[in-house]
Amino acid sequence: MVPNQPPPIGKNITVLRKHNNMSLDELARRSGVSKSMLSQIEQEKANPTVVTVWKIARSLNIPISELMESENLSPIDIIRKDDAPLIFSDDHNVKFRINSPIHMTDNLEIYNISFKPNSKNTSTPHFPNTEEFFTVISGKFKIISGDYTVVLNEGDTARYKADQEHSIENISEVEAEAYLVVNFPK
Repeated sequence: MVPNQPPPIGKNITVLRKHNNMSLDELARRSGVSKSMLSQIEQEKANPTVVTVWKIARSLNIPISELMESENLSPIDIIRKDDAPLIFSDDHNVKFRINSPIHMTDNLEIYNISFKPNSKNTSTPHFPNTEEFFTVISGKFKIISGDYTVVLNEGDTARYKADQEHSIENISEVEAEAYLVVNFPK
């Protein structure tokens, strides 16, 4: 997607509608959005409201985020390093680069994380049965999940419960890096 350009919602609706062998009339009937409005949206002549996009996404059986993605129909999703969103811990000692596509956030989150020396990130419990997979790229970490603690070195991976309070601490005297996958089972 070009910066400062809206997502190609109309194009995405057209492709997904055709992929589902659905006519414009059928989509209008299922979504409650008029055929003329759908036609205008698909031709990028009208900007739909959030409620309209929600109705269309619901009738196509997809998350609303899928209609908002600029390249959701490609068989390969790419998030370029400079395009990946960044979030920081409250003290700015831990930087999270989000590597998962937006349409996957209900099931899976993928992060590349940088920790300043001796920094820590503590998380409140996630949804029931959530697990995290933490792989050390560089440095040394202490993982605490509930009453359990482990120390990980470069190349080590830990899987632990994230539906309880848990923390990740860089116990190195240098900046350390890791990869984190959060799995939200259905």
